[in-house]
Amino acid sequence: MDTDLMMEVLQYLLGVIPGDIAGNIIAVVTAIVTICTLIIRFWKMPEPTSKGYKLWKLLHVLASFKTPTTIKVENKNGQKID
Repeated sequence: MDTDLMMEVLQYLLGVIPGDIAGNIIAVVTAIVTICTLIIRFWKMPEPTSKGYKLWKLLHVLASFKTPTTIKVENKNGQKID
C-alpha cells in the first residue's frame, strides 16, 4: 500500500471521527507501538522453530510495521546458514 494513500486514509478518518475519540485512538496506538518497541529492543530474536517466535514476530511487526527478515549467519567455512 502506498504511503501517500495511507496518509490520505488516515487524514480522512481523523476528519470523520470526533476529536476526543481520535486523540484517544492515537494515544492507545502510540502506547502499543512504544511498548512493543521496548520489548523487541531487549528481547533477543528466538529461533524460528521455538514457540515464542510467533509472538516475537507479531511484536516486531507492531513495533516497526514491517516483517522481520531472517538473519543469515556465515559459518567458519564462509557458507551462509539461516
